[in-house]
Amino acid sequence: MGQFEIAVAIPTYKRKELLLRLIGSIPQEWSVFVSDNESSLVPLKGSLGPKVVVSHSPTLIPMFANWNRALSLVDEDATHVFIPSDDDLFLPVAREAVQLALQQYPESDIFIFGCDFFDEYDRCWKGYCPETLQAFASGDGFLKFWRGVDARMPGILFRKSFLNRIGAFDERFELTAADSDLIQRALLLGSSVFVPQVIGQYRIWSGSLTYARQATDLWMKEVTLWTDKIATLLASGHQPQTRNVNIDAYRDEIVAQNLLAGLHNLIAKGERKQALAFLERHRMPTRARLRTRLKLLRYRWNLRIASR
Repeated sequence: MGQFEIAVAIPTYKRKELLLRLIGSIPQEWSVFVSDNESSLVPLKGSLGPKVVVSHSPTLIPMFANWNRALSLVDEDATHVFIPSDDDLFLPVAREAVQLALQQYPESDIFIFGCDFFDEYDRCWKGYCPETLQAFASGDGFLKFWRGVDARMPGILFRKSFLNRIGAFDERFELTAADSDLIQRALLLGSSVFVPQVIGQYRIWSGSLTYARQATDLWMKEVTLWTDKIATLLASGHQPQTRNVNIDAYRDEIVAQNLLAGLHNLIAKGERKQALAFLERHRMPTRARLRTRLKLLRYRWNLRIASR
């Protein structure tokens, strides 16, 4: 790829077969760096290829510490890096799509490609994909995702020097807000390109820990941490160049969307009393969009009626 060297940093833990499948989907020209948490895959039998480096962590470290450890393994020759989970996949079109985007926008800091979903049975469905090719000056890409992050990590390519400058995953997070925080920070602090090409698949497990915890106080606490960090950046002058984002509206829309996701999951499991208690433990986000607030109010009304 000429002056561009692509690396893929993969955190893994006890998922050898999925990891091998991911590695098999990565273009041969790209380098691969794997951080094996708690040495769960020792020994890795068979050759993984000349461009695959595996480092075994001797102890169990927190999830996002392992993500950062994978990034720390990437060598100095790499100019750009993907950070998928060990159960994700790249599609055959990834190599060509990435090469073309880099040739067209060689100075951009973050590239957002499309990414579809698939489950543990390899059933696939449509995920997020940008509608058109768009390039944004520093900060303006944030306006695409200020209400929430739709892209997924197998579809996101970072300039490595830019990622080093802004910092990667905040290890205070325990669940999944760390990736949303990173993506929003990157879009706010750097130039970006949205490419209308699906290049990967993001796996969603039915009954996963993420969904089990989505309607919990810990989840909402991490949403608050995430939005507080972005709000601090916005308040310090790191606003999009084309228009300012209302900080309270930003915070409340993210909170409202996560409340709705939690309520949906609880109600789907038939836990209506728990859903009402969850909603009433948390403040009503009054600065969220009107249609979002109306959805929450409708949930609250229906749940209260059902509890009588």
